[in-house]
Amino acid sequence: MLKFFSRLQWKLTLSYAFVTAGTVIVLAALMVGIAIIAENQNTTRTYDCFYWSKTGFQDNIPYLLDDPAALQTWLDRIRQDGFVSADFQSYTVRETIDYANTLMFGQPVYVLDPDLNLLAAAPPDPSAAIGQPFNARAMSGHNLQAILDAALIGDKNYYAQSLMQPDGSYIVAFPLRKDDTEPVVAIVIYHLKPVAFVTPTNLSIYTTFFVVTALIMFTVALPVGAVFGWLVSIGLRKRLTNLSAAAKAWSKGDFTVAPRDRSGDEIGELTRNLNNMAEQLQSLLQTRNELVRVEERNRLARDLHDTVKQQTYAARMQLTAAKNLIESNPKAAAGHIEDALQLNRETQQELGLIIDELRPAALEGKGLAQALNDYATRWQMHTGISVHVTIHSERPLPLEVEQVLYRILQESLSNVARHAEADAVEITLQMIANQVTLSIADNGRGFDPQAVPPHSLGLAGMKQRIAEINGLLTIESKPSVGTKIMVNVKREAAHVH
Repeated sequence: MLKFFSRLQWKLTLSYAFVTAGTVIVLAALMVGIAIIAENQNTTRTYDCFYWSKTGFQDNIPYLLDDPAALQTWLDRIRQDGFVSADFQSYTVRETIDYANTLMFGQPVYVLDPDLNLLAAAPPDPSAAIGQPFNARAMSGHNLQAILDAALIGDKNYYAQSLMQPDGSYIVAFPLRKDDTEPVVAIVIYHLKPVAFVTPTNLSIYTTFFVVTALIMFTVALPVGAVFGWLVSIGLRKRLTNLSAAAKAWSKGDFTVAPRDRSGDEIGELTRNLNNMAEQLQSLLQTRNELVRVEERNRLARDLHDTVKQQTYAARMQLTAAKNLIESNPKAAAGHIEDALQLNRETQQELGLIIDELRPAALEGKGLAQALNDYATRWQMHTGISVHVTIHSERPLPLEVEQVLYRILQESLSNVARHAEADAVEITLQMIANQVTLSIADNGRGFDPQAVPPHSLGLAGMKQRIAEINGLLTIESKPSVGTKIMVNVKREAAHVH
């Protein structure tokens, strides 16, 4: 299941879905934040505090004026604990009570009649007797006459009814009456705190809005984003699948597969670049194959010149000598004929070796182990030299590795037959988990590896072949001891070209 969702198409689908829903949720949260900031502006909040504070007094004091004791008790509670929902005749919520409870707790609250006589005070003030005229300078030494005058005429301008203090609070004088048609029946004087709420006034509303928005986004925007992502990724997945299929074909040597993508985006550009690379690689492989064929032709020509041509010429010379002596000295002529026959047998042997070298393992559809065994058997029949083959842990190998090792074996045995004067050869092929080792050891006359010219065609050809597959070629030889050629190829390195 996890592997299925790791596919590019599903990754894009899920990313589109979550990004779409997440973006809308973030926008909703941003809208809530902006609304909270706007609501928390002092001008609006102060207005609401004025309104709801006055409403709390308006809904209670006019109905308690006939009971001074009840009025005093209620006023003491408001000053001590603040308003509660039961203090409002109209429907109210927690935010309304927050606005109303902006009283500066600990500061006095006064209730006056229209003649500015004191009706109640919380706490009781010894300097302001109940039923006596209220001293307008009694509160903090301020002259409250202006806001009292505004309250007496029922001015609805809340700022005309308030006096701002140095600490940002207000002294407020609210006129109270049962409705707008009734005269002022009382005036309330108290402190209004600076507007500073810990929580936004409409937090529950905004929370509900955010939760509903999030649910809508996850039930609507999430599947819509997923469908959109799925549709968009179909084309992208198809283009990448074409590239992947082409890459697989190229890895097998089939360069006829050429994906087409005419779009101007990065994938289209990548497709065109890969096609150009494939064309260049195919051209390089063709050039390399042509060079290999030229090299094989040159080697074949050299082998035919050095062996078959020379031996044929020598046999001809022996036959010419026998012809000249056949009448005068038949015995000597017979010796020349025998030498010519021996040269003919050697020529036949060389031709057999050359023909076998032209048949690589890949063309016979065999594995390397079987091909080595077959070639060693034929080589032993042609040369008469004993061959013992040992194979450990046969495993499949890349085609290019098999061909290189097969060619090195051919070249090594060819050198043994022509130069080593050996009567036994030991061939060992070992395949373990991460490397392949091939060794060819003979008991011939040997040679000094340091004395071999650096451009010797045989050894140089083997080194060049093994370098193509990042392998290592080691030659151990001493005069009169024999020669051992060892090839080591790491299997992971065999795939690097």
